[in-house]
Amino acid sequence: MELTAVIETRSLNKRFGGVVAADNVNFKVMHGEFRCMIGPNGAGKSTLFAMLCGIQSADSGQIFFFGQDVTRTQAFQRVRLGVGLTFQTNRAFHQLSVRENLTIPQASAKLENKEAGQARLEFALDAFGLDPNDETKAAELSHNQLQWLEIAMVLVGYPNLILLDEPTAGMAAEETQQTAKVLKHLNSTGLTTVVVEHDMAFVKDVAQVVTVLHQGRIFAEGTVTKITAHEDVRKIYLGRA
Repeated sequence: MELTAVIETRSLNKRFGGVVAADNVNFKVMHGEFRCMIGPNGAGKSTLFAMLCGIQSADSGQIFFFGQDVTRTQAFQRVRLGVGLTFQTNRAFHQLSVRENLTIPQASAKLENKEAGQARLEFALDAFGLDPNDETKAAELSHNQLQWLEIAMVLVGYPNLILLDEPTAGMAAEETQQTAKVLKHLNSTGLTTVVVEHDMAFVKDVAQVVTVLHQGRIFAEGTVTKITAHEDVRKIYLGRA
């Protein structure tokens, strides 16, 4: 009996005028996976990510979450189903305190995940050095602290799946390593994780499976070892002849 995928797309297509952003994309992530999506600029990563989140609608094709068709489901509805997501641009409320930012997502918490979700949240807060009672405004936090706050805000909802868009962008190497350590631990508890990322050192550290997008299509898929040894991937993404 085949296991149900946590997130799956079938023949997903999206165009912006004459630009093909997603071309018949069939993408599947199983429970407990740590998947990274990579590809050159304009490959379609952000568009696919936005469709998985429900921010962009597909022109055709289907998206399933635990076997449920969510193709026409809005982003906030997917959050209530157990999808947690962060964006390329930080979405923390800068004029609110750390405490307030961590309180707001509680309204959409998936309570059947409460025990595991609370343990994950407490681990992340401790590892990131965030105090849930901190009255400091988010605007006063450093860049990496803001990134970490947004990840913690996602965990407040006790998700089954987290979709993270470049979570280490702009971080120093040590901060990136700390982010990787936390995300790997969360994944080890069964939290399915999908990350769009450009930092190949980070990808090599965390990914169990890598999906390479190119010109709106899945160009290659496999382990980090397989992908980094793939000659055509090296040409289009790693910049080697």
